[in-house]
Amino acid sequence: MPDNYTTRELLGAVTQSSIRRDNFFMRFFFRELYTFSTEKVDLDMIPNKTKIAAFCSPMIGAAVDRNQGFKTSSFKPAYVKSKHPVTANQSIKRRPGEPINGNLSASDRLNAIVMQNLDTEEQAVRDREELMCAEMVYDGKTIIDSQYIEKPYEIDAGRNPDNNVTLLDAAKWENQTFDTYDIVADIEEWSALSEGLTNALITDPKTWALMRKFKTFNDKLETRRGSNSQLETALKDLGATVSIKGNLGDVTIIVVDEEYIDRDGTTKKVQRDFHLILAHTSVRGARLYGQIQDLSAQKEGFDEAERYVKDWTEGGDPEVRYTKTESAPAMYLIDVNKVVVVKVG
Repeated sequence: MPDNYTTRELLGAVTQSSIRRDNFFMRFFFRELYTFSTEKVDLDMIPNKTKIAAFCSPMIGAAVDRNQGFKTSSFKPAYVKSKHPVTANQSIKRRPGEPINGNLSASDRLNAIVMQNLDTEEQAVRDREELMCAEMVYDGKTIIDSQYIEKPYEIDAGRNPDNNVTLLDAAKWENQTFDTYDIVADIEEWSALSEGLTNALITDPKTWALMRKFKTFNDKLETRRGSNSQLETALKDLGATVSIKGNLGDVTIIVVDEEYIDRDGTTKKVQRDFHLILAHTSVRGARLYGQIQDLSAQKEGFDEAERYVKDWTEGGDPEVRYTKTESAPAMYLIDVNKVVVVKVG
């Protein structure tokens, strides 16, 4: 049997493996990354409330303004693990793509299984991170809850409740007159709730299909993009699950259609049906990673890291090899009130 891989070798393998999701919410909103050597992570928030400079005479002392204080947010990141076995009987079975008679040695097959496990584990952790990013965007907070933790808790970025809007009953878009109702006016009104500017409207396929039923929306969208045929054909793909549909004034419309496999084996959506996200491309979000809580990681100097990957064996009758990837992520939307979320249906 081949020797177990070291953590440094495994990290190299993970870096080279493919990622099969677009991770749109992570890429769009959470571009910053910070690691910590502590279980909890701290953020110092400085309010950007600088007073305009005062007019003064050059012969009179300047007006004294108070220094801005800051607020420290301290919270505990989530902790996630993905673990898989590598057993001896796997090494005697033909691998996918291997000739029927089998030309790989048991050692080669075990190595291939380890690499496959690592790729699967990295994807599992990224899927969790992407879902945490989406929850933070939609709700301004993430709820950490599982049968494998002692007590549920929240990572709350402190969104203004007015920035989350829900249309009720008669106000829902689906209950409006498609020929006359102006949903663009609604979008402009909701954009004004943001503490920043809006240049991106992010939505799901169902909402996009609903928006296309409104005549006034189509008219204004076509005015900016040209004819209807040009709009339908000039889509810029951002990946397998994300596409730009056009512009509404200076606002770009992006449709997201991501999926993940839940713990119960069912396929679920990352984005939420009938939701609009009004944001700006400059919105700041951070991926924060707490301490890796594994003695082996601390011995190897990986206690402060985005990931910790491990390859080891247990027992002697029979001996079983395991791979594991773990992380302590917290997704924090720094500009939480520069995002407005509306449930339109």
